[in-house]
Order: sequence, then structure tokens, then C-alpha cells
Amino acid sequence: MRRTEASPPEEGHDVRARVARLLTGDPAARVLLLRRVVAAALIAGGALSHNLWFPTSRTFPRAPFIPRLPSPLVPALEYLTGGLLIFSLASLALARGSTKYLYAALASLALLVSSDQTRLQPWVYQYLLILFVIALHQRPDSDERSAGQCLPILQVVVAMFYFWGGVQKLNYSFCHEVVPQLLTPLRNFATLTETQTSALGVGLASVEIFVGCGLLLRRTRNLCVGLALAMHAMLLVLLIAKSLNSVIWAWNAALMLAVPSLFWRSDASARQAFADWLRGSARVRAALSVVVLCAVLPALSFRGWWDMYLSGALYSGNTTVAVVRVGEQVYERLPPTAKRQVFTTRRGERMLPLYEWSMAELNVPPYSEPRVFRQVARELCQLTDDKSQAELIMRGRTAPLDGSYVVSRIDCVQLDE
Repeated sequence: MRRTEASPPEEGHDVRARVARLLTGDPAARVLLLRRVVAAALIAGGALSHNLWFPTSRTFPRAPFIPRLPSPLVPALEYLTGGLLIFSLASLALARGSTKYLYAALASLALLVSSDQTRLQPWVYQYLLILFVIALHQRPDSDERSAGQCLPILQVVVAMFYFWGGVQKLNYSFCHEVVPQLLTPLRNFATLTETQTSALGVGLASVEIFVGCGLLLRRTRNLCVGLALAMHAMLLVLLIAKSLNSVIWAWNAALMLAVPSLFWRSDASARQAFADWLRGSARVRAALSVVVLCAVLPALSFRGWWDMYLSGALYSGNTTVAVVRVGEQVYERLPPTAKRQVFTTRRGERMLPLYEWSMAELNVPPYSEPRVFRQVARELCQLTDDKSQAELIMRGRTAPLDGSYVVSRIDCVQLDE
């Protein structure tokens, strides 16, 4: 008799099966894909801002959450923690059963952020929330049930990112400053008047708000997935054309994968997520608490009670901007990267813009809060005994209707108080 053997599965069969499960709405497949996308995106973001996480030649001052404590993590410990983070994220991207890697990634990321608030970039904050919600639902013995509870919570979290991002952009500065800068690569093809640019800015902000709300409704969900993809694709083209902030390229690319994996043809609902509040476990309630915080806390940012970068305000034109006036002594003692960013005003004053310094050295903007700018300025004040040699100058958030703002000046003596 002829011996027969079971033929091995065709190459790619497992991949096609997983894609089919995803498109038919399997919650476990969606959550698994999202976890892998976030892990890979964090690795990419860390690689593009490597001096932020592995400070081989960093001179931009750190801003630990508790500034009065001794200096932040020594470089050796930062390297160790950063290495653990990369290893954990790589394992998350490749392994299926990965609860221990998930906890390790969250712990190392939290430790690195606590030693320097600049690391709490908007994309880091969003990835951190997503991984935290997934960790609260991670169950090796009940994958399907846990994923079914986790998916609608993740949907609300991601939808709130879009909603508040759009709300933050409904202001004068976004329409008259940010949008014209983004459209610079298109000047050779079309020229818009100030009124048209302003209308475009309001339109873009409104679309983002609509996407955030529409992703939560089944009838508009697929439409909003398409709008989100188009918005990210357009933003990617403009950012790449301007060679602006390459870390944000990876963030947009990650969202172009994350949004379909969460929402495309999904029957999950926000009502389902909150229905689990009463009958869910302590972990489910903790995850829902994260959703409530994401939905409510950004509203406090308009009163200055919650950080702008945690409220969708990146590139909204709605954040504080800071420079440091440096005298001759401080200027001569600045590191080379900072010196290259210094410009001279018409009055002959040397100004060091903190945004440009941070971008040049870390490839990310500084954490845009006055307390962080004060910590950075204090470090510069240490370069001289003459307290008049440095002064922090901050332009506050602009008024939403007319773009007016208040400028504050704080010298080294006041910074030490």
C-alpha cells in the first residue's frame, strides 16, 4: 500500500486565517493585533528619539516629576531600564502569551517617564494607556471573554484621543499659524487666502471631532475609519515633505493600523463597555476608570488643571512656548547643540528657544508645561553665579478667538524661590 502522510499547511495559511478572524470581528484577534502594533510603534518611536531614552550625548536638561529629589536615574540605570523596555516590547510584538512582558514594559516605561517628563510625549501617553487597559484584561485562561470586555474599552480610549485632539485645534493659533506651516509644501500648487486657511483649520478640527464621536457609533464607524485613514495619510505626506518631527511619522503610521484593527466592521459598543461596570471584576472596573479619565480630564486643561500634552494638544497651537534669554557667560558655557539654536533679537539679546534645542537633540518637542520649562531654566542658571545672566520667557496659551497671549519673564532668583 502507498503510504500517505498529512500534508503540511500551506505557507501563509495561518496569516490568512488570522486576517479572516480580524475582518469578521473576532475581539481576541483585534486586541492581539493592536498590542503588537503598539509594541512595534513604541520601538520605532524610541529608535527615532534614541537620545531621549538612551542618552549617550544628551545635554538637554531632564525634568523629573519630583525635582527636589537627587538627580534622576544615572545613565547606567537608564540604559538598563531602556534595554528592559525594548526587550519587553519586542517580546510583546512577537509572542502570544505575554502577560509578564506586558507588565515589564509598563513598569520600565513608567520608571523612565518618572525620571524625565519629556519622555511623556503624547504618543507615549496614548500607547501607555492602551497597554495598561490590555494588561488589566490579560487572561491566559479566558482569552475570548477578556478580549470581548477589553475591545469596547479600547475603542472609547482611542476615540477620545481624536475627539479631544479636534477640540484643542478649535483656536485662532491653529488656523492662522499651524495650518499655514503644514501647507507650506503645497504653495507651488495652490495658494489660499487667510480666510480660506482659517476655514480649512476649523474644518480639519471639526472632522477630527466627528471621527472621535463617529467611531463610537455603529452606523458611522466604517465611514470614520476611512476619514481617519485619509487624515493620517494627508498628515504623513505633509510632515514628510517638510521633514518635520520624524517620530510623528511612526505615530501616524501606527494609528493607520490601530484604527481599522479596533473599529472596522466591529459590533462592539461603548454601552457594552459601561454595562460591564457593575458585573465586571476589579480589573474591568479599573480599566473603565481609565476610560472615564480619558474622557473627562482633558476638559480640565482649558483651566490649566491638566497637562496639555495629555489632552491632545500637540500641534494645536494651544500650548505654552518658552525661550531663555542667555547672557555672555551662560552662552559661552552652553553645549554646542544649544549654541546652534541661539538667535539674537533686534535689541541685541541672545535667546535660546527650548523647542528647537529639544528637537535638535532629542527629536521630540519639550514637554510643554511651565513647570518643566522652569526646571530646564534652573539648570541653565547653574552655569553662572550671576543671576542676571539667564531669564525664562514664556508665551502663554493663546486666546481661542483672537490669538492674544500673555508673556511672563522669570529670572534666576525667582526660579530658585
